Amino acid sequence: MRYEDKKSYDQVAGSLGARGLAGGQGGIAELFSSFFPQDFHSTPTVRPSGNAAVFQDRLPRHHSDAQGLLRPPQGSGSEESAALLDPLLRREKAGKKRAFEILLESTFKHAKAFGLIDKAPQGAIDSTGLETRHTSQHYISCSRRPSFYRRRWPKITVVCHTRTHLIAGCIVSGGPSYDCPHLPKAMTQADRQIHFDQLLADAGYDSESNHHFCREVLGIRSTVIACNRRGTEKLPSTRYRRQMAQRFSKKAYGNRWQVESVFSRNKRLLGSALRARTDSSRERECFLRILTHNLMIIRRAA
Repeated sequence: MRYEDKKSYDQVAGSLGARGLAGGQGGIAELFSSFFPQDFHSTPTVRPSGNAAVFQDRLPRHHSDAQGLLRPPQGSGSEESAALLDPLLRREKAGKKRAFEILLESTFKHAKAFGLIDKAPQGAIDSTGLETRHTSQHYISCSRRPSFYRRRWPKITVVCHTRTHLIAGCIVSGGPSYDCPHLPKAMTQADRQIHFDQLLADAGYDSESNHHFCREVLGIRSTVIACNRRGTEKLPSTRYRRQMAQRFSKKAYGNRWQVESVFSRNKRLLGSALRARTDSSRERECFLRILTHNLMIIRRAA
């Protein structure tokens, strides 16, 4: 005869009694209750409660075992922490590529507000080299230093306003190199700040393409660029270079030396050597020097 127990254990008692599972009060146990409190972070970090060992690099050289030195743990149990992909732990977004131009535009807005820019502004373009070390160039040339000390150097091409010595454009490159190819990029950047009426430059920037770009593309009324004869006495065959050879304005070209004063002023006040060591950081340092130069002039005028 088969024994059948009529008692049902389909429901789990909420508490245990003296007669086992069925001895307690009836009811369905809360099997699906929340395990964590409401204020607990969803991604906790659990630390062990034991002592933490000192890392090997914190021991003296004659100790090889890090297990002998123990330090008390910071705490045990669980600790609330941010998730692994939390935005605060991720790397910040890189700066804008036009950050320098945006800051340059802001400085020239203040310059125009103070009345520093005249109605027919005159600009001058030139380049200069900066030192990568604080060692004197005279000492390097006189001493028996390796050739890499004077092989290359950071070079900046600037476009300045001859009346106020404000720098409207700056291109950072490496020297020694030709100056001529840097004029279109530097003038495009400077034209966003000031629309020059006249541009002055030395023979290093003499080319028909530069004359055409300044006059036809940027709309500059006059370009006074010294003609580079290139070892011949013949007149140039192209339009604008032939005009420079025939009708060169020496009086206007005399103001080109204002850009040399800009370089002298910048190097005397901010130094001629850069502190950065990589090309990208040197470029940012050069841009920072230009912004600092303009802010000092605006602050003095204010």
